Amino acid sequence: FDRGGQTREHAMLAKTLGVSYLVVVINKMDDPTVNWKKERFDECVGKLRPFLKGCGFRPKKDVKFIPISGLTGANVKDEVSTTECPWWSKSVAKGENNTSVATLIDLLDSLEIQGRDAKGALRMPILDRYKDSGTIAMGKIESGTIRVGMKITLMPTRVQYKVDKLWSDEQEIKSARPGENILVKLKDCTTDDVLKGFVMCTDPPCRAVDKIIVEIGLMDMPDNCKIFTAGFQAMFHSHTCEEEATITKLFETTKVVKGKGPIVNKKPAFANVGMKIICMLQLERTVPVETYDHMPFLGRFTLRTEGKTIAIGKIMKLPPKKE
Repeated sequence: FDRGGQTREHAMLAKTLGVSYLVVVINKMDDPTVNWKKERFDECVGKLRPFLKGCGFRPKKDVKFIPISGLTGANVKDEVSTTECPWWSKSVAKGENNTSVATLIDLLDSLEIQGRDAKGALRMPILDRYKDSGTIAMGKIESGTIRVGMKITLMPTRVQYKVDKLWSDEQEIKSARPGENILVKLKDCTTDDVLKGFVMCTDPPCRAVDKIIVEIGLMDMPDNCKIFTAGFQAMFHSHTCEEEATITKLFETTKVVKGKGPIVNKKPAFANVGMKIICMLQLERTVPVETYDHMPFLGRFTLRTEGKTIAIGKIMKLPPKKE
């Protein structure tokens, strides 16, 4: 979990991909050096909480902590015995660490997931496409319902096509709803007409822009550049699209200082790790996106450079529509 570790990266990406809840499973509690000690569990919780808060999770509401032993199965399906771990049942009874269920499987079953809008406008980011007696696009429906025979618009090219066939798990289907991973055969479409990162829409289609105002949380910086300023370049990753991006202007930075609270700078020249930043991004080509408030799944993104995620963010504002 230390700097550069994959757990940090996974937490950031989980938030960016729209994961609402985190269950932090602290494994190997049966290790002879630990022996289910509460002090070690509390140490892990204490280290993780501030970082998860920085990723955008609310530790008191969104994050649950549970100690387990994968080897013996304790707290996975059956609760650990009180002789081995006398403090866990008391902790659960009090609801400490936002956890009021004793075992991992019961905890997962108790989570309530908010559904996506099946009646909204169709939004399906394209993950890949291939040729097989026509062009077949692959993706996951984020909003709306797709049916055989309906007309869809591909963004950012704005070209309309007819849905010829649908498949889910290799079974041909007539329609599909949000959350389903499907294959879509498009009529009179070539593999050059549809690319990874495009979004399949119904009216009103999403926007296609090359300039956006965003709010980002700066989590890390590359080794050769420690200051975040206008002119900084990184790869922009949102839903299935990737595009080169340049920071063109910093509008505001917010830094939380212990004892003083948030300090806001309205005319920043640069920013450092740990700050929240409102800035403008210029993209190399137009990408199909939405604001986070309108459609969160098309308004979240990460910035990556030199093989690591340096920032997570949300799109706040798009350029005005051209008449």
